Amino acid sequence: MSLSSAKNYALRAAKSQDQKEAAELLSKAILELAMSIEATDAKLKKMSKSS
Repeated sequence: MSLSSAKNYALRAAKSQDQKEAAELLSKAILELAMSIEATDAKLKKMSKSS
């Protein structure tokens, strides 16, 4: 659940010669980004509630 994981998946997808593999890697990158956004959103909401 990190931006670096998403970046790594995207970089591997860009280098991939196989379209199916590239699509799978991009899907993983998107899921990692979504999870990272959700985690950040949860942290921000928690911080705003405690203020």
